[in-house]
Amino acid sequence: MIGRFCACNKTMNTITRASSERLLAPLATIPACQVRNEEADWFPPVDILEDAEEYLFRIDLPETKPEDIRVVVEGDGLFISGERPEPWQANKTCLRVERPHGYFERRFALPDDASRAEIDSAFTECVLEVRVRKVRFLAPNPAPANTPPRLKLVSAS
Repeated sequence: MIGRFCACNKTMNTITRASSERLLAPLATIPACQVRNEEADWFPPVDILEDAEEYLFRIDLPETKPEDIRVVVEGDGLFISGERPEPWQANKTCLRVERPHGYFERRFALPDDASRAEIDSAFTECVLEVRVRKVRFLAPNPAPANTPPRLKLVSAS
């Protein structure tokens, strides 16, 4: 629970997890699944950027090999998973481990204008970049203002 001091009536208000998620929901335009399951050991942080042509997902994955990363489109979602190796070294004693390691996964619901076929990924300098092209929907051409409305003819039979 997060506490908040309200200066107007000098009382302590509390914000529950549900109410804080409801307040922050409008900030996230692409839903992501980050629910702990029995398989994922950690969830790498993701930046999602957008311009007129594409969506860009940037994920920091230090010490992860490209062959250990999987990027898949499943239905209307983007699924990114992989494994970061354990930091243990044979000739070293591990005193503290704070950096995450093990299996990771992230799932994102793709917007309607995201192409399911035009997805490119690149892994450079420990950053995975997944680019999802946008699909252009053609809007119907409006009738000119001086044109009478078209009527649909129906057969009398």
